[in-house]
Amino acid sequence: MAGESKSSSDGTALGERVKPSSPSMLYQALPGIHDEMMDVSGAVLPHWQQWFHAFSTWTEDERASHFEKLNQVVRETGIAFDLFADPYEAKQPWSIDLAPLIIAPDEWQWLQTALSQRARLFNAINADLYGPRKLIQEGYLPAELVFSDPSYLRAMHGHKGMFNGLQFFAADLAKGADGTWRVLDNHAETPAGVGFAVANRISLTHCEGNLFRQSNAKRLAPYFQQLQNTLIDRSGLEDPHIAILSPGPEHPDYFSHAYLARYLGYLLVEGGDLVCQNNQVHLKTLAGLKPIDLIVRSIEGAKADPLELNPDGFDGATSMVRAVRSMGVKMINELGTAIVENRAIAPYLPPISQYLLGEDLMLREAPRWWLGDPASVLHVMKNLDQMLITDAHEGSGRPGEVRPAIDGATLTEQDKTALVQKMSLMGKTMVAEQKLDFATTPSWTGQSLEPRPFAVRFFTSRKSQNYEVMPGGLSMSVGGTQAIGLFAPEGLTRDVWIASDTKLAPFESVWPTLDKAGAYSRAGRSLQSRIADNLFWLGRNVERIEWQFRLCRQALSRLDEDSGPEEDQRTVISALNSLILRAPKAPVFDAGFGGMNEIERLVRTILYGKNRTHGFQESVYHMHRLSGLTRDRMSSEAWRILNDFFTDRRWHKEPGFVHSGQVIDLLDKGLMSLAAFSGMAMENMTRNYGWRFLDIGRRVERAENLAGLFSRLVFAPGMATDSTRRMMFILEVADSFITYRSRYRIMPSLPAVIDLLLLDEANPRSIAFQIAALSDHINSLPMEPEMGLRSEENRLILALLSEIQLAEGHLLSHIPQMDESKDIEQVITEKSQLENLLDNQMSKLPQLTEILTRRYFTHTEDKPHRI
Repeated sequence: MAGESKSSSDGTALGERVKPSSPSMLYQALPGIHDEMMDVSGAVLPHWQQWFHAFSTWTEDERASHFEKLNQVVRETGIAFDLFADPYEAKQPWSIDLAPLIIAPDEWQWLQTALSQRARLFNAINADLYGPRKLIQEGYLPAELVFSDPSYLRAMHGHKGMFNGLQFFAADLAKGADGTWRVLDNHAETPAGVGFAVANRISLTHCEGNLFRQSNAKRLAPYFQQLQNTLIDRSGLEDPHIAILSPGPEHPDYFSHAYLARYLGYLLVEGGDLVCQNNQVHLKTLAGLKPIDLIVRSIEGAKADPLELNPDGFDGATSMVRAVRSMGVKMINELGTAIVENRAIAPYLPPISQYLLGEDLMLREAPRWWLGDPASVLHVMKNLDQMLITDAHEGSGRPGEVRPAIDGATLTEQDKTALVQKMSLMGKTMVAEQKLDFATTPSWTGQSLEPRPFAVRFFTSRKSQNYEVMPGGLSMSVGGTQAIGLFAPEGLTRDVWIASDTKLAPFESVWPTLDKAGAYSRAGRSLQSRIADNLFWLGRNVERIEWQFRLCRQALSRLDEDSGPEEDQRTVISALNSLILRAPKAPVFDAGFGGMNEIERLVRTILYGKNRTHGFQESVYHMHRLSGLTRDRMSSEAWRILNDFFTDRRWHKEPGFVHSGQVIDLLDKGLMSLAAFSGMAMENMTRNYGWRFLDIGRRVERAENLAGLFSRLVFAPGMATDSTRRMMFILEVADSFITYRSRYRIMPSLPAVIDLLLLDEANPRSIAFQIAALSDHINSLPMEPEMGLRSEENRLILALLSEIQLAEGHLLSHIPQMDESKDIEQVITEKSQLENLLDNQMSKLPQLTEILTRRYFTHTEDKPHRI
């Protein structure tokens, strides 16, 4: 109908369309430099026209909206997520360009052939160096080049698995100013950041999905489906247990490892999760040790086994080399494949390609020289202004973070002298490369479309006797001619679209359907011990912060009361010291700061004191770290609650003088955030072993804290004259004062408080409730039957629960210190039933943590537990 506005496929209303801009108005290539989108006449190339037409019809507001949406997806996906980064760092370490890199069909055909050839060549080189070493014997490679490289693992020489040691191979390519592809770097150690490429694709198509389909670009799913089938074939089993071995969250590639594991449906493990027994690699799970059949290695080979390789390398497991050599586990890629990443091999590749493959090398590096060769050193020094100098081997770090090279043109005479000395000592480990300019591709800056130099990492995977190239890649805006490898200081990436000249088959997910996958599954016993451990301590730290907040809030509330009697202050100071004294050597704030009294000083110490094991700063750091490590075990809303809580500046930056009322308001908001997380965990988490260990941590921490506070206030001097105020304070900290008032119309008394906070299993804040919940959780954990006997943790929790259930409140409330008929010697030597009960709880709960750690987390029992 007239006046109506129909929606277009990319979400723009047709009635609001602007007239397409001419190419020259929206984008101008640099003169004399090859550009990916425009030819020399300024016309848009055919495979770019669909994208450019849509982009040119967007209004400025639409471009800004797409750009902001993409940045939001990056943040929510966690591509730029770093557990150990400063939460207030303004610079985002990873961003995705609104403009992809689009490659034409005919160019892609050539690239596929060239990349596949290069992967076959490097696989053959690796097999030779760990086998007959004919390349060295016949002079194709200098022996010093190979044996001076620490990535050459002598322990793997002769291993028959090296014949096809490279399952994954990646190459960083760039176009010169003349439009010729050249190689920057090779990656044969690990999958080399393929998870980043998958995340970029999913993020960009989330914002430009319709435009992606209209461009007839190839999907990634078929490549990964083929990869899954290949890994199953290489395992030799119908239903193998496959794991991706990662160095852990400290590694800059950790997101890539985690994302790839989730995308492919594989386990993500770390060295501490594994143990080698009988030449097999096993995974520590709650149900005991489970065999791993195939490992996708994302760690440095030299750090895989401290027994036979680098003694400082604990990214793998002790005796892993032995397990690999005996074929007890399949390793993908094999240990030691990083030797072919050595940049010094490049000058020798053309003749090696003829020798091993009988083929001319299609893709070549820029002119490069190995500085272990005296003739090469002379040539480099004569032409130093045209050279970049760097290490021969750098490894497969996060894409874009290769170390900058030494630019010969910028060196002073003193620097040149130092460089000559360095080459004389370490020339075997260095290379030089001639500087070349880069071609450009369109990049959206947020305001305009501009040409930027770029490079691309392409990924390949072995398929039978050849290599399949992933129809996409990871492109980055590079830092000019500052490095030989993929150097992108701005962290600006872009997705790579491969245009197809034929109609693509319908999309099919990597994930199999139920009829292919088999039976339903509700099992949770294979939960990794490390994840259970992390969830347990996440629960403890969340509960610990809540306790700190409640204690500090009630302490400051006493300052705002009109009376503020001396007895109240004595009670509050004693309670705050229950946390302060857990780290007696940590610094305490000066009492004279800003005119603070003793209570304000102690509260400030708890909230902002550094290096305090039970202080807020330590607890919130561990909470954030553990929530990041268990992010895939909780809902996105729950994770956002904790992440938003952590990134609030007010928790980290110590304030100047503020009124206690402002601090109380801040603590109230913090408690609401923690309550929201607890609610999410209760409502959204499946009642599996992960949830149980999260709740076990909370229950242990709550019981310990309440028992400690009760013991400290009840048995401190002055209880006989100050019982009511102390009971009132305990009830308020334990969030049970309203419950008490609903039951009793009397002032708080010791017998009634004991019944409510120690013995009442219906009160979720009582010790009895925590012990009963712990008993339920522990009875549900997997355990090995021991001739019908109870396990150690079952016996311990049963004893604690029985003690609580059999206790009588009126007997517990009898305290010798409050009996005026007894002399001082009797009071000192006689312990009340309440004191014995609390002491037993406080001593046995840490024992429970130790038992759970030994049995389920570290598996240091005499024998593995199986079901």
